Amino acid sequence: MKSTRPAVYFLAWLLSLGTSLVSVAFLVDAMQRDPLGPGTPAIGDASKSAGGAPTSKALGPPDPTDANPPAGTILSPLPGTWQTYSYVYLRVWFSDPDGIANSSLYMAIDGRPLTIYWTATESDVWLSTAADGLSDGTHNAEAGASDQLGNGPTVLRWSFSKDATPPRVEITSPVGNPVLANGSVVLAWTGSDTESGIDHYQVKLDDGPPIDVGNVTSFPFNGLEVGVHYFYVRAFDVAGNSDYNFEVAIGTVLFDVPPPPPPPPSPANTTIAVTLSGDTPSWALALLVLSAAELGAILVLAWGDLGRGRRDRSNGGRHV
Repeated sequence: MKSTRPAVYFLAWLLSLGTSLVSVAFLVDAMQRDPLGPGTPAIGDASKSAGGAPTSKALGPPDPTDANPPAGTILSPLPGTWQTYSYVYLRVWFSDPDGIANSSLYMAIDGRPLTIYWTATESDVWLSTAADGLSDGTHNAEAGASDQLGNGPTVLRWSFSKDATPPRVEITSPVGNPVLANGSVVLAWTGSDTESGIDHYQVKLDDGPPIDVGNVTSFPFNGLEVGVHYFYVRAFDVAGNSDYNFEVAIGTVLFDVPPPPPPPPSPANTTIAVTLSGDTPSWALALLVLSAAELGAILVLAWGDLGRGRRDRSNGGRHV
C-alpha cells in the first residue's frame, strides 16, 4: 500500500501559498488606498484631517511660479494659556499647495530644539512634540516650515505659561480649639499663589458640601449645634490648580448652663424692720408689745433648757 503523505504535504503547501497571495493582494490594495499608513488623512480628504484643521486639495505638480510660503496655524497650547502638567504637548499645522519640505520642519521651546513628529499628506503637515521638565513661568515656543520650492520658512512664535503648583492657604481664625460663644464663628484665612494667582476659595463645615465664596478671605458660620465642629478651606488658582486636601480648623460649642441660684440669707444676719405710721391704733401697739413679750419668754425658756442640758453633760448625765 502506497503512502499518501506526499500528497497531503503538497496540498498543504498549495493552501499556504494561496493564503499568502490573498494577504499580499489585500496589503497592496490597502497601501494604494492609504499610502501613509492607518489613521493618516487621505490626500485631499478634509473629513480625515488631524486636529480639526482642513487639508488642502492636491493641485498636481508644484507651480514653479509660486512664491508664497506655507500657511501655519498654532493648535496647542494656544497663546496666552496656562498649562498645569509637568509636560506640555505642542502641535502646529502647515499647509502649502506645493507640498511641505520635511527637511525644513523644526520646533523649539525657549530656544531649545525639540525632537519632532509629523503626519503628512501631499500638501499638509501636522507637526507635534512634547516638552517635559518645564519650570513654572512663561515659555516661548517656535515652529517653522518651508515648501518644496524653498518658499519660507513660515515661522510661528507664541508664548504660554506653566503653573503646576497649587496655591497655599493658612487659617487664621479659629486657632486651636476655642469655645464658640453663642454657636457662632467667623472663619478667616490667608492665601497666596506665586504664578497665576488666586481665582477663588471653597469653604466647608463638617461633612457638608463645599461652598464657593469667591476670592473673599472670611466667612461666618452661625447657629452651630452643641459639639465639636470642623471648618475647611482650600484655594483654586487661575490655572486650575488646587490642593486636594483642605486646611482644617476646629471649634467647640458647649451646652448653655444656667448660673447657680444665690445662697439663702443667714438667720444671724436677718434684720426685721417694723415701720409704724402715726395713725396706728393703740390696740395694735399693745398687741405688738404682747407679741414681743411672748417672744422674749420663749427665748428665756429655751435658753434655760439649753443651759440645763449643758450642765447635765458636764456632770456625766447625773442630776444634782
